[in-house]
Amino acid sequence: MNIVEQVKKSGVVGAGGAGFPTHIKLAAQAEWFLANGAECEPLLHKDREVMIHFAQEIIEGLRLAVESVKAVKTSIGVKAKNQSAIKALRQAMSKTSFTLTEFGDYYPAGDEYEVVTGITGRLIPPQGLPLDVGCVVNNVETLYNVYLASQNIPTTEKFLTIAGIVKHPVTVKVPIGMSFREVLDLAGGPTRSDFAIMESGLMMGKPADDLGKPVTKLTGGLIALPADHDVIQRYHRTNKQMRRIGHSACDQCTYCTELCPRYLLGYDIQPHLVMRSLGFTVTGPEIWNEYALLCCRCGLCTLYACPEALYPREACIDGINDLRAIGKGKWQGNKEIQVHAMKDGRRVPIKLLMQRLGVDQYESHAEYKDVQVRPNRVSIALQQHVGVPAVPVVQRGESVKKGQLIADIPDDKLGAPLHASIDGTVGEISDTAIEIKATA
Repeated sequence: MNIVEQVKKSGVVGAGGAGFPTHIKLAAQAEWFLANGAECEPLLHKDREVMIHFAQEIIEGLRLAVESVKAVKTSIGVKAKNQSAIKALRQAMSKTSFTLTEFGDYYPAGDEYEVVTGITGRLIPPQGLPLDVGCVVNNVETLYNVYLASQNIPTTEKFLTIAGIVKHPVTVKVPIGMSFREVLDLAGGPTRSDFAIMESGLMMGKPADDLGKPVTKLTGGLIALPADHDVIQRYHRTNKQMRRIGHSACDQCTYCTELCPRYLLGYDIQPHLVMRSLGFTVTGPEIWNEYALLCCRCGLCTLYACPEALYPREACIDGINDLRAIGKGKWQGNKEIQVHAMKDGRRVPIKLLMQRLGVDQYESHAEYKDVQVRPNRVSIALQQHVGVPAVPVVQRGESVKKGQLIADIPDDKLGAPLHASIDGTVGEISDTAIEIKATA
């Protein structure tokens, strides 16, 4: 069995949050293979900790991936500030021809388009993929899981940072399917009773209103904030409220566009023009929505750039959805890309971003701790990857072992199989999840 088959069988998906089945990437051929360790979500440090503590496994996974895609150039993107991770990686890759590219501490340094351009100098076509310019990109945790797959160990655990108003910010590895409530306990729990949770980041994450929600292969971390924190309040506004505020207050200052990372890379994404679709011009929204199609949803326009605290990202998302609904979701504009002359000067430092978000006081090293986690039950979501949901292959009452296949993907469909993350007995099987109760 080759590495592509092993990775497919093991259910490895993009651990950076996208969840794209990794075996598809490893079946491609490309000149460059890039490992993405330039994580940039404020307060989250799981990639850094994985690189520090599992550098050898990452490099071995990278070696296997490079061989699979027949890449002739390989580099790992890491923030220059993470010197402990850089030292560990350099030691692990000392007998390889791999290189290491250092990025500044800005947001969004870990964006795939930024990584490709920053390392290779190549610009991905509008709405394109790294493969369009001869590159394959994988997150460093994904490469760790590629290594495990080569040892016939499926993906059953997830690295997470637990940060914010918790007693002991920490990075841990937990069984997939463990509840958010139990994960928070690993950090000593919140320091306030009136708290709220952001899942997988403040910028590109989402509020987690149910602490019983399970960890998936896509979960990057949990951030606890006071329930009345501005970030929490902003995420809980309705779409109607956001549109009304934008309609009444947008003064077309263009800051959202001028600081947009994709606009600065040369793509024709202009959030300030998309804001006109909210109804304060006589031109129809379909015209303005075209300037949303190349949005990467990083959130910088909404959470940092706008002086009026409006919602240009959300307007872009609505615009994209509206265009797709009428069959106009494909970019038809200029495909010639030229990096903006002010790109480097307009990068947003993470420290300034955290200050703007009002979370700088919660920054913590959140070091990795190897804790033994034994939840009483797990709930394995059937949809935790790009593609179709996995189909259960076990029955209620069946005994399973950690690593055993419990749900699979039809041969002709895109997706990734799922495996038991603990020893136990299969409980309820619903349309969305498989419950496993731990063996006593």
